[in-house]
Amino acid sequence: MKIKDLEESGLVKAAIICNDIFFVMISYWLSFALMHTFALACAFPYALKIELLVAALSIFPAFYIAPPIFLKRLVHGNDILTRSVYTACVQMLFMIIAMGLIRSISFPRTEIFIGAVCFTVLLYIERSTIHAYLQRSRSNGHNLRHVILVGHPWTLADVYHTLNDHSLGFKILGIFTRKELPPDMRIPNLGDRRSVMPYLRQHPEVKDLYMVPDTDYVTETEEIFRYCEDHMIRFYALPVFLEFLTKRMELSHLGNTMLLSVRNEPLQDPVNRGMKRLFDMLVSGVFLLTVFPIVYLVAAVIIKIQSPGPVIFKQKRNGLDGKVFNCLKFRSMHVNADADRLQATKDDPRKFRFGDFMRKTNIDEFPQFINVFKGEMSLVGPRPHMLLHTEEYSRLIRRYMVRHLVKPGITGWAQVQGFRGETKTVDQMEDRVKADIWYVENWSFSLDLRIMWRTVINMLKRNEKNAY
Repeated sequence: MKIKDLEESGLVKAAIICNDIFFVMISYWLSFALMHTFALACAFPYALKIELLVAALSIFPAFYIAPPIFLKRLVHGNDILTRSVYTACVQMLFMIIAMGLIRSISFPRTEIFIGAVCFTVLLYIERSTIHAYLQRSRSNGHNLRHVILVGHPWTLADVYHTLNDHSLGFKILGIFTRKELPPDMRIPNLGDRRSVMPYLRQHPEVKDLYMVPDTDYVTETEEIFRYCEDHMIRFYALPVFLEFLTKRMELSHLGNTMLLSVRNEPLQDPVNRGMKRLFDMLVSGVFLLTVFPIVYLVAAVIIKIQSPGPVIFKQKRNGLDGKVFNCLKFRSMHVNADADRLQATKDDPRKFRFGDFMRKTNIDEFPQFINVFKGEMSLVGPRPHMLLHTEEYSRLIRRYMVRHLVKPGITGWAQVQGFRGETKTVDQMEDRVKADIWYVENWSFSLDLRIMWRTVINMLKRNEKNAY
């Protein structure tokens, strides 16, 4: 049987619940075996049977509170990880409550915690594997969702480029517009808006319609909207009065007035900021008390031998809200007058031998853990730029200053995407800024962990070509 819409299928949801029950029972059986013995677990004593029964039943409220998102088309790997952790936490909470009500048997909290960890791992592996399979399947032309665009092609350009990712499984049938299409928009022009209704009647496979409203076509727009409502076609209208906005907006209320803010900023939430700050303090504090003193002693001796001058290099850079702070680094260049003006280049004569090694391995950034502990920086965020560069690029690059809405980081999304080191052209800096703004609008704790992990991998593999 061919299922056209996996996200809405009741059969698929039932299969997911059954699968989750299987995984949660495996997880708590394994936890019981680790806490006791595998021989005892294989015998399935009464206490284990009760534990597995409660674990299985706890899946139903967990599924309702934290429904899976891995079947959705527009979802990222870090979203799947976050939802897997959330689901396991909700399941564990119901498990603890239920176990507390059973007075006749004592269940160690450690055993429940281990079971929840195992469940999280299995859940994430399963969901990410299926999501990757669906992406490949959709890239091969299966499980497609047919889409049409209506309106000015330049306003719809971002929608086109997003939906044109074949792994998402969208097939754009064409666009209805009077305007000339951009060179990179390779889809048929199906005519003006008066042709939309006849086309929809002849193509029932259309499931999504994206429109830029036009005051010259009010009657046609209303007719199209009503047809979509009556034929289960999802209708999306782009806010024509805010055409200069290209990113997603956040809906909010001021009293009884509905407002649209220009972007979603997860770190505006005090809980998210507090969690990020607590993690920064914990990691930087442990690092400064353990690894850093040893690295500092070794680096200080070699730096002093190879180049006279201070061990720590201080440079004024822009941080949160554009405020200036002293960014700390191990000095990797000879003392020079151009340190606050010129970026380092590949064969920069200002670098000394050990300094070049530190830059390639990121060791020169280690003193910035002090900045993190002080609250001037974060472990993850947009890299802070020299004052001169901020002044220069803020004039040349649109929305450049948006990157200062969060604390700068030792590493960031732009860096793990390859935008690191020297920027020879304005276009290269613009790509870096776009990545930084994406981070501002899509922050999550799991994303920070993912960036840190990829940074460590890049350091070990020494595959950062621009690290000089």
